[in-house]
Parts: sequence; structure tokens; C-alpha cells
Amino acid sequence: MARKPRRRPEREVRKIEIERNVIEQFLMDAKDFLKDNRKAALYSMVAFLGAIVIVIGAVIAVDIVSTRNNLRFEKIIEEYEKYSAAGDTEKIRGLTAELKTFVDDTWFGFAHTMGYYLLGNMYYVQKEYGEAGACLVRYADKQPKSSLAPLALLKAGIALEEAGDLKGSVEIYRRLADRYSESIVADQIFFNQGRIYRKMNDIVNARASYNRVISSFPESVYAQMAKKRLFMLGGK
Repeated sequence: MARKPRRRPEREVRKIEIERNVIEQFLMDAKDFLKDNRKAALYSMVAFLGAIVIVIGAVIAVDIVSTRNNLRFEKIIEEYEKYSAAGDTEKIRGLTAELKTFVDDTWFGFAHTMGYYLLGNMYYVQKEYGEAGACLVRYADKQPKSSLAPLALLKAGIALEEAGDLKGSVEIYRRLADRYSESIVADQIFFNQGRIYRKMNDIVNARASYNRVISSFPESVYAQMAKKRLFMLGGK
């Protein structure tokens, strides 16, 4: 005996018909809209495709520029390392100037940003401390979350101290104390800060900085040095 086909419940059939009618109505409305607004639809499509082409072109252009900048940057660094090992002062200064031109000419990307960090260190080695401090601070401004940012600022503070700019140096240490008190160089930050305050005859802040090294980093070599400096200040 053949089985009779199962009939869908009337409510389910009605639901399918309603959904189908909604879709059909939408397609019909869309067709009518395109027919009535053919020019506007065409212009919109052209504009959309044009925007896609522009975005793709921009991405390709940025990639090409980044690749070219990276190659130029790597060439400068390789030559700098080679002539540094040879002790060729004239070549080193020439490459430092070339890297300075590079960071001035570019405006985005890893090579541009890292260029400031390396340029600051290159100036520091050449004892051009003012330029070193400016480049290292610039790097930290551009990459505040980088692990190199506190190192850059720490060296910038030392560079400005060497240049005789104690006020500028202590401002950098205040910035370090505010933003990088948990960094791997925090003990040195507070020790150097105390030393600069001492040079400025700010004994109260010098003691506070030394005490912070001792209390926060008791196992650090800077804690032992801070104790000696604190003893020389005649306080605890």
C-alpha cells in the first residue's frame, strides 16, 4: 500500500508564501528603483568602483614606498656598522648626516621611526649631545608604548646632562618617573633623577629619589649606590 505524501501544515505553507512574497516584493521594488534612477545608480556604482581602485592603489603605493625606505635605511646602517668597526670618523659623520636626511625626507613606517632612535645614539657617540637628546625624545614621542621608549628617554636625559642642560634633563626624568616607573630601567631612572636634583641643589627631591630606589629596588646595584649618595647628603 503506497504511503500518502505528508502535507505541510497550513500555517507553515502560509508562512513560506509570506516570506516568498516579501522577497519577491523587495526584488521588484529594487528593479523599479533602478529603472527610475538609472543614472544615479550608474554614477554610484562608478564612484564605488573608483573608491576601491583608489584604496588599492594607495595600499600598493604605501607598500612600495615602505620597501624602498627599508632598503635605504638598511644600507645606511650596514655602512655605519662597517665604518664604525674601522674607526673611519669621516665616513661615520657622513652616514650620520645621511640618516638625518632620511628621517627628514620620510614620514611613516618602521625605518622612519627607528631612524630617530639610531640617529640619537649615533649623535651621542659623536658627543653631539643636544642633537642626541632631541632625536631620542622624538623617538619616544612617536613610539611611547615601545620597550625602547624608556631607554631612549633615559639616554636623552643623560645626553642633556652632558650638554649642561640640567633643567631639560630633569624634565625628562620626571616624564620617565610618571610613565615608566615599572620599566626594566626604573631603578636607574630614579637614581639618575636623584643625581640631577643633587646637581641642581634640590636636596629634598634628591633624597626622595634616592629613597625611592632603595625602597622599590632593594636588590639593585643602584640601591647600594643610592644609599651612599644619601649618606653623603646627611639624611635617610
